[in-house]
Amino acid sequence: MSTVPLLEAAQLCQPDSRGVRRFNGKPCASTTRYVDGHKGACGCGQKGSDTPFPWNIQKHVTAPSERYFDGGGSSLWCGRNCGKCVKLTPTGGFVPGKGNAPPNHNPVVFQVTNACPINGNEEWCGISGAPGTGHVNSHGYEVHFDLQDQVGQVEALHWDNPEVTWEETSCPGDLQSNYQQCECHNSG
Repeated sequence: MSTVPLLEAAQLCQPDSRGVRRFNGKPCASTTRYVDGHKGACGCGQKGSDTPFPWNIQKHVTAPSERYFDGGGSSLWCGRNCGKCVKLTPTGGFVPGKGNAPPNHNPVVFQVTNACPINGNEEWCGISGAPGTGHVNSHGYEVHFDLQDQVGQVEALHWDNPEVTWEETSCPGDLQSNYQQCECHNSG
């Protein structure tokens, strides 16, 4: 007799036949927050220094897991998804002991300007394959988004590491034009 793993009620995204978490048919991701005064892995800061552009620490930007950042590769500079935007929509769930349910399910668009490397971030970003290959982190998600919270922009959303669905989307005009300043804007 095989054992069926107990599902955590806090995680609303359920594993599909390949073990990848989904919610209403959409792929799910885990999230955390970070504070980082660096320009990031897409070069969104002063050339020749590590000083970030103010928008890169004040807007909704993200450092996704390494395999998403580089489209399945392992580059930690100018990854293939630098500058792309993702719409993150809270499911109402979270990883037990690692976050809390958000107050609403309002989607927010974040732009990729940094990377969450596997090395040193194994719990959340230790995903060995690109999205769609069935590789997941220790909490069962194919993608992880670490969200810049330098000025409390994620805290202001009342997001405490919510579980989200994610999808690539077009970037709002301000993020699209700001990204033109980044060193990696012509890469990929």
